Amino acid sequence: MDEKTKAQIQQEAADLVAKLQPRSGKFRTISPEMDPLRLGSGWTIEDLDKPQVIIESTFGDSHPGSAGLFELVEEVRAGVAEAGGHGARYFCTDICDGEAQGHDGINYSLPSRDMIANMIEIHAKATPFDAGVFVASCDKGLPANLMDMGRINIPSIVVTGGVMDAGPDLLTLEQLGAISARYERGEISREELEFAKHNACPSCGACSFMGTASTMQVTAEALG
Repeated sequence: MDEKTKAQIQQEAADLVAKLQPRSGKFRTISPEMDPLRLGSGWTIEDLDKPQVIIESTFGDSHPGSAGLFELVEEVRAGVAEAGGHGARYFCTDICDGEAQGHDGINYSLPSRDMIANMIEIHAKATPFDAGVFVASCDKGLPANLMDMGRINIPSIVVTGGVMDAGPDLLTLEQLGAISARYERGEISREELEFAKHNACPSCGACSFMGTASTMQVTAEALG
């Protein structure tokens, strides 16, 4: 084997190693501030060399669909660590159409989807990541996360938060409007109205009827 052939093989091997290097590692080379900033965020020196995974979620106390997502985020983070990577948790919570009903808040509903999508894109583009896991439940946050999976274009999966339990006799939030109208007409007592209010959302999760939130979850899972 002549020297030229050896040099070609060595170059090809070097090119292959460069391709296999995590995307995040390449940016660490050109951005010396990245390592100390991550160490200051609680990362270990060993974490710096691992594949970096952004774990983006709509967790927050804004409504039941997002209030329970932190447990899923932690499970995802543990799974990433078990697989040899390091998960970085990012949060951009969403709003609830139910809480926005009847006042000016509903005007913020649809625009919030694009704002969330923009913020998640900022999270993922401002800091380089090798892969992403997107955790969301409802009909603005979940579409926003799906939009960003396309925008960011890194290996990604989506984890849906599931739906809440139904109340007694399959009571759901969807029935509250009709129940409230019955109370206004004097057909049921105040106590019956209060019972419905207190039991329509017995757990975290998206609303337990086939509304847009549950439909988005089913669609996301069907898309794979």
